[in-house]
Amino acid sequence: MMPTEFLTGCFAKGLVIRIAGRGTMQESLAFRAAVEHSPAAAVVVFDAMQCDYVDSTFLGCLIWMKKACEGSPKRQFVIAASKATRIKLFSTTTLGGYFDFVDDCPEPVEKFVTIDVEEFTSEELGRHVMRCHALLADTGGDKASAFKAVADRLAKELGETAFMPASESPNRPQRHF
Repeated sequence: MMPTEFLTGCFAKGLVIRIAGRGTMQESLAFRAAVEHSPAAAVVVFDAMQCDYVDSTFLGCLIWMKKACEGSPKRQFVIAASKATRIKLFSTTTLGGYFDFVDDCPEPVEKFVTIDVEEFTSEELGRHVMRCHALLADTGGDKASAFKAVADRLAKELGETAFMPASESPNRPQRHF
């Protein structure tokens, strides 16, 4: 198994985030932090061309990124992946039709910058995993109840009320990461 590389770069219209190797819960929290701390970009591209695996937390983080971009005017989130990569990474879930895909990834204006995946506290990671699984549950599909169970169990362990995406409770204000 090759080590994971986590890279970012800017192109004319936005930000490219590349994962080469495995996208796991640890990389997903770093992914979220990289996007939150980068200059506002009109287009955020997740370059999955060299990604060979994504876990459920990483998938939930991609949902978060898409929703965050949709919540801002004139922002867009796309995933750059070949058809074979799309099938490999997204066919086991209902997310293949959820995301916007492009076949080619824009090259950054300057070289990609390597991002070190820092260690997060167990509480930070637990909350992130909880939220990502709640977002996965919110998309529906045959695994929604399993994702909700993970989110509920983590909420209980963290001493919080169960995290519920806004679509499940119209009277509850949406919580943001």
